[in-house]
Amino acid sequence: MENADQLLTFTQVAIAVAGFAGIIGTFQFKEGEKIRRGDAVGLAVVVNTGLMSAFYSTLPLLLINFGVKDSTVWAISSGMTCFIYAYFSLDIAMRLKNFKKFKTVNKILIYLLFIVGFIVIVINFLNAFNIVFKREFGPYYISLIYSLGLVCYMFSRLLLRPIWRTLRKQEAEESNDNDLK
Repeated sequence: MENADQLLTFTQVAIAVAGFAGIIGTFQFKEGEKIRRGDAVGLAVVVNTGLMSAFYSTLPLLLINFGVKDSTVWAISSGMTCFIYAYFSLDIAMRLKNFKKFKTVNKILIYLLFIVGFIVIVINFLNAFNIVFKREFGPYYISLIYSLGLVCYMFSRLLLRPIWRTLRKQEAEESNDNDLK
């Protein structure tokens, strides 16, 4: 298999990001501090999707080691991707449905992420059933790229949101102090 190095790199990056997110999530929320639903969902997306990406980037290697031919490997891998993407999409949607404080920009971003996720599901479905795509690595690779991109975006958001929140709070306090003088 010529794509083994790429798959192993995906595995390493996904596990590293998920691990760092777990560490950040553990130390970021201090006892008694208010935890926001968006932060909890973001952390869940990073950890769950990161570990899912690690598993799905090693799945083809497992199948190859059992002597499964390449076209069947990509069909099975793409089919499994459809199921797991659908499951995680529903899980995230259910966690976000009670979230009422969405800014317009966030709503647009969330819809875009779901649309791209749906397109990834369709592409992998077509690949799994030998329609348009010929049970090849490319569509599967797209699903790994998307999930890793989502994980990295959510990781940076998890890391930077509290910093921006603190900065806004400090600026508001300084502004109030200047108004009182």
